[in-house]
Amino acid sequence: MTPPASVNNTSVIVLLMLMISGWLAVLFFESSLPPAAFMAEVPGLDKIAHFLAFGVLGLLVCAVSFRLNPRPAIPLFSLPLAVVALSGIIEESYQLLIPGRTASLPDLLADICGAVFSIVVANRIALQSRIYCGLGS
Repeated sequence: MTPPASVNNTSVIVLLMLMISGWLAVLFFESSLPPAAFMAEVPGLDKIAHFLAFGVLGLLVCAVSFRLNPRPAIPLFSLPLAVVALSGIIEESYQLLIPGRTASLPDLLADICGAVFSIVVANRIALQSRIYCGLGS
């Protein structure tokens, strides 16, 4: 006997929320440590790391958004972008409290760019899935 679809959806949402919480914990743990020496050796590596880390967070938040309200696309200026941007603001502010760390507007912009990129990717994947599954364009 298979569980109802709503139970499966709830389980997926709970799993995604746990993944988001875990990823945020990793980001804040990393922010609690002194910066890695190799990050300063390669110009721009820090911004790439921010872009990727918050892009992953953006994809996870988009996945929850699609589960909670299935629709053909997530608007660019939406809850996923707000959640990731707010997380970036909090994370950068938190770094002000850590000796040897600083807050940086360019880091925050890299966080937000990662979120924007992930929303575009999530929408593209959703569109391709709808077409592939015969749900229209």
